Amino acid sequence: MKDLIKVSGMHCSGCEMNIQMALEEKEGIKKVKANHKKAIVEVEYDDKKIGIDEIKKIIKESGYEPE
Repeated sequence: MKDLIKVSGMHCSGCEMNIQMALEEKEGIKKVKANHKKAIVEVEYDDKKIGIDEIKKIIKESGYEPE
């Protein structure tokens, strides 16, 4: 499954890396691409192992605001 998540609070490539690293370590995450200029995170995941609500929770715990 693929989703685009609008995320506020990303200001630089370091922010992108923080989100990508936080998500990539979780089981079920296949691919993550964050873009601070567009304020989006594109995530590909196995929805049998992790859900969109859990993904948004991880982003929020990383200090950013998913919409």
